[in-house]
Order: sequence, then C-alpha cells, then structure tokens
Amino acid sequence: MSKNNQLPEKIQELLKKKGWTWPPDEKLKAQWDAATERIHNSKQRFESAEEMLAVLEGERGFERVCEAIRLRRKTS
Repeated sequence: MSKNNQLPEKIQELLKKKGWTWPPDEKLKAQWDAATERIHNSKQRFESAEEMLAVLEGERGFERVCEAIRLRRKTS
C-alpha cells in the first residue's frame, strides 16, 4: 500500500465491481455499523447453523461466514 492509505489501482477496480470503495465512504461505513449493530443487539440465540445463516444471508461482509456454514452443512 502507498503512504496515502490507497490500495493499488487494480484492487480498487475489483472492489468497485463489488460495490465497495477504499477508503470506505460514509455510506459504506454506515452499512457496516448498521449490520454490526443488528448482530450485537440480537437477543436471538441460534439453535442451528441454518438459523444463523438465515440472519446473516445478504448482510454485506458476511459472505465468507455464510459460505462456511453452507460447506459445513454439506459435509455433515
């Protein structure tokens, strides 16, 4: 990374294709904060991975977690 906190141009292009910017703009930061807040304030206790997947599915930034849950379901 360069000293001005910018990612290399190629990586920035790939992030833009996914709808992300770097450094994160205020809108993206607000989305992260809102998702984190919903998860932290959830009083629901997950009984299964499927319940967790239902809550996290579609939450930006949790794609890897959802994929890991799906993979674990297939191998169980």
